[in-house]
Amino acid sequence: MKKFWVPIGTKDFSSVIAAMPDNIDAIYVVLGGADSVNFLTQYQQAGGQAPLVGGSVTVDQTILGSKGKIHDVVIGTPSAGPIADDNKAPEWQKFVAAYKKQPSAFPSPSLFAQGYYINTTALLTGLQKVNADVSDGGGKLRATLASLVLETPTGKVSLDKNRNAIADNFLTEVSKNADGTLYNKLIKIIPQVNQTLGIPEAEFLALGKANRDNPSCP
Repeated sequence: MKKFWVPIGTKDFSSVIAAMPDNIDAIYVVLGGADSVNFLTQYQQAGGQAPLVGGSVTVDQTILGSKGKIHDVVIGTPSAGPIADDNKAPEWQKFVAAYKKQPSAFPSPSLFAQGYYINTTALLTGLQKVNADVSDGGGKLRATLASLVLETPTGKVSLDKNRNAIADNFLTEVSKNADGTLYNKLIKIIPQVNQTLGIPEAEFLALGKANRDNPSCP
């Protein structure tokens, strides 16, 4: 396995693409925004044929809504993240319908729209529970948020003791609608994923300090 780390805002990925081995099984791309568009476009132009696995930001609607050859590159790309565009849950469908009323909306909410909505809902709910009283430096508000359990458009969301979210995650694959737009097709829902990925905390910590090389991804 070979890893390439690039600064945010990289425009020319030619040196990275040239350094990639020929006999690879797949490329895991964790780039967002213009970085993702630039890499995927340049990889396609260079004749790259390896299958792609996308990070959640790599196949977000902010990328899938881009025009050009990128469509040919990302179709079929598996990923996982906090949303699936064709999720049939009534709560998600209601959120999508409300989202589409906004000017210049994507065909489906981006993961950023989903995240900002949940975060804002949590804050407003917390403020309501403490009667907007933050005179103690926000202590009561923080305690309330720590114990808050929200029912959201993408399922139940709560916080662990480290204030990391516990929430449903969605395994998806980039597919094409009849009108030519791209979307993340739901493959499987993994319920209530936590910081230790379902592994008991003591066992997870015994794996060692998490960093770019540990746990290993051979």
